[in-house]
Amino acid sequence: MKTRIITAIFASAAMLVVLFLPWSIVFTVAVSAICGIAVYEVLSVTKTVQHRGLKVASILFAVLAPFFSRMPSAAVFVVCLVYVLMLIVLYILYSKGVTVEQLGGVFLLSVLIALSLSCASYLRTASSRADSDGLFYVILAMVIAWLADSGAYFVGTFLGKHKLCPRISPKKTVEGLIGGIVCSVLFSLLVGWIYQTWILGEAAAVSYWTILGLSLVCAPLSVIGDLFASIIKRHCGVKDFGKIFPGHGGMLDRFDSLLFVFPVVYFTVRYLPIIY
Repeated sequence: MKTRIITAIFASAAMLVVLFLPWSIVFTVAVSAICGIAVYEVLSVTKTVQHRGLKVASILFAVLAPFFSRMPSAAVFVVCLVYVLMLIVLYILYSKGVTVEQLGGVFLLSVLIALSLSCASYLRTASSRADSDGLFYVILAMVIAWLADSGAYFVGTFLGKHKLCPRISPKKTVEGLIGGIVCSVLFSLLVGWIYQTWILGEAAAVSYWTILGLSLVCAPLSVIGDLFASIIKRHCGVKDFGKIFPGHGGMLDRFDSLLFVFPVVYFTVRYLPIIY
């Protein structure tokens, strides 16, 4: 427990520093590192493929993905096309050691993890109104996911009676899921109120209805992301994806609940403004 607390303090401090730095490119570089490490972890744990070339190609794609919002659309298309061609060419050259199932697994996991987590970087620069708005969007997404997880843990511990997915995650309960959603909604609205009161003032307005709807949708999605990671680990017979965070596991262990939350928050910001 002591190790977990110390790690959490240092990791949180580092995250806050990166988040609040005025240069958004630093945050993009940090997300790039997170994507690369997460893809490496999942490919190593699942042993989806042992061929080094496929691993390197996947990691390179993951590292580049957070920079897509800074590239022309044509360049993004070229990067994606080159990545697919690299996978196909390597499959042709090493077809005896690589199956089509392995190739599909590499593609699914690398694209899902890289593009999902990269949405954090896209959120950081999503606002044309003020740089602080992008920071607010990233924090809101993390609060929705992580408070849903924390709320589910505490409510499930004290009130949980009905198992949610006993074959995948025996400790998750229906009561915990409901408690997590409630906590996620309350704290996301609180974050919106704080940003409105202390930062925006009269300059703009936060849509609490949008935040409410977003948290109601994304809190369950955070559970799906966590269950998706859990079933992979269960099938592979491992507890964690890595050991980069002592007492907590790997990079993907910390961000699995955000796999589907970041994209939904990003597209909400693009098409249904939270701040107006």
